[in-house]
Amino acid sequence: MIKYTLKQLQYFVAVADAGSLSGAAVACHISQAAVSQSLTELEREVGAQLVVRHRARGVVLTAMGSRFLQDARSLIRHAEDVQASATERQEELVGPLVIGCYTSLSAFWLPVIGEKFIRPNPGLDVTIIEGDGAELQERMLDGYVDAVLTHTRHLLPQVDSTAVMRGRPYVLVAADHRLAHRGSVQLTELADDDFVQLDIPTVRENQLVNLRLSGLDPHIAWKSSSFEAVRGMVARGLGYTVLVQRPPVDVSYDGLPLAALEIDGDVGHSDICVAYSPAHRMSLRLAAFIDFCVAAGEEKERRREPASDG
Repeated sequence: MIKYTLKQLQYFVAVADAGSLSGAAVACHISQAAVSQSLTELEREVGAQLVVRHRARGVVLTAMGSRFLQDARSLIRHAEDVQASATERQEELVGPLVIGCYTSLSAFWLPVIGEKFIRPNPGLDVTIIEGDGAELQERMLDGYVDAVLTHTRHLLPQVDSTAVMRGRPYVLVAADHRLAHRGSVQLTELADDDFVQLDIPTVRENQLVNLRLSGLDPHIAWKSSSFEAVRGMVARGLGYTVLVQRPPVDVSYDGLPLAALEIDGDVGHSDICVAYSPAHRMSLRLAAFIDFCVAAGEEKERRREPASDG
């Protein structure tokens, strides 16, 4: 017989997230004394200390508490799924859904997700978190996020994924670059040119390695974590770059023309995918989100809007 309650688990998770009993009390709209009592009862029922309480510094999870936290999140999420399933079986998606989105995909995917998935399903409580693809996947494995929209090159080995759109790197140069008139180039033709790097962890860890394996060791002269800033520097002749996501118009933010060139040879793909944890039960709403992304990716490809940045 289960001795603890879902409410106790919810209060414990709130304490872990807030880092204090008072913060959890505010988040749960109950008294601090009630949170403290619930936590004490939960520790008694599981037979282990889950947190260390410090009067001035809040609470710190014990080793047991850290392990128990992941299980508690999974149990709460499963309970929410069971509660929502009856309504979902009547073809109305309801309940919470937390989606992570790799930052450089946001401009290309969040608008269509908002218009064609979130707005038509008012029963969903969707939270979107933008950030680094690998970090978001770590949060997903810890139970904070349901799925992550990212690149196949950025996938962690512990996750499962569904590809939603193809992506092949291309070279971007200024319109007056010596190679701009060409439809395609070999990477070695750019060996002496300056490189403008999209300076985000997953690009540094994946794209540069891939370029070197393809025979090009880029001379990095400029860096930016902004996709559009990189395009802008390229448009002003500061160097070339290699991206995957291709806007429908080859013009920088400040109105300067650009030229996108295909790469001769095998540089590998960096497809867009939805990553999810194999350890967590897939809810109907998450399955619906994945199906939506597959359909949206097919529509983008039909309109010849390539895949993502680097």
